[in-house]
Amino acid sequence: MRIFWRWVILIMATKIVMASYVTETNNRLQYAKDTLLDLLYSVDFYNHELFISDNGSCQEMLNFYEWYKKEYYLFYSSGSLTISLNGKNLGTAEAVNLGIRERKPNQYVIKIDSDVTIGKMGWVDDMEECFDRYPNLGILGLKRTELIQHPEHENPAYRTELKFLPHERGDSWVVIEICKDIIGTCTMFSPQLLDKVGYLFQPAHYGWDDVLMSLRSEKAGFVNAFLPSIPIVHLDNGEGEYVKEKCKEAERTIAYFSEISEDYKNGVRNIYYNPFEV
Repeated sequence: MRIFWRWVILIMATKIVMASYVTETNNRLQYAKDTLLDLLYSVDFYNHELFISDNGSCQEMLNFYEWYKKEYYLFYSSGSLTISLNGKNLGTAEAVNLGIRERKPNQYVIKIDSDVTIGKMGWVDDMEECFDRYPNLGILGLKRTELIQHPEHENPAYRTELKFLPHERGDSWVVIEICKDIIGTCTMFSPQLLDKVGYLFQPAHYGWDDVLMSLRSEKAGFVNAFLPSIPIVHLDNGEGEYVKEKCKEAERTIAYFSEISEDYKNGVRNIYYNPFEV
């Protein structure tokens, strides 16, 4: 059975980064609450860290943070929780970048949306194990049931490849689903990838950053994949005005996204990006 020595020396705990934007009218309050409560239940924050990047949420959400901190500190140390009150809507990717900036050397980062629950305790450790077994992974995502990508899809753009991870006697059998574009609902970035490409690039407040990160990962020589065995529930059904406006913004910026994408593909744009460099 393989032994993961990093658990002995405790240098690779994952930092989970969640961007949150809750207003009096966007109906995101309960989603954000459910996500944070689920994290408290399903993640061992003795070994991992949580970074909440708040984009100017309403007072009710700020009040919840105060309650949440008390609950969190009943089980875990204050050093493993950070709540960044940004004061305004920076956009999802830029809010997540604040958390990425705080990562330690050799630390994995998970970008998680504020409207998802995960039905398995210890899922962060399961994701880390995939990188241990297959070091060429750049991005590993949990797969929503409504996604259309699958191994038998008739369109090559949505066709995936199932791969058994290297296995030693006594290991569990693990299958990943190699895919070009990893939808960013819950994605883990390897520290080696972040060292090479830096931070998320944000063409607009919402949309495209996960697709561009997947492309940059490939250009940097990594493989992207889903881990479909871990159940994930996307709480937002997409029918609210907030989500519709996010989709409209993505549509408005598709030409800009396409231009950036082609630049990466053609090698005329540097895949490394750091918004914090002066």
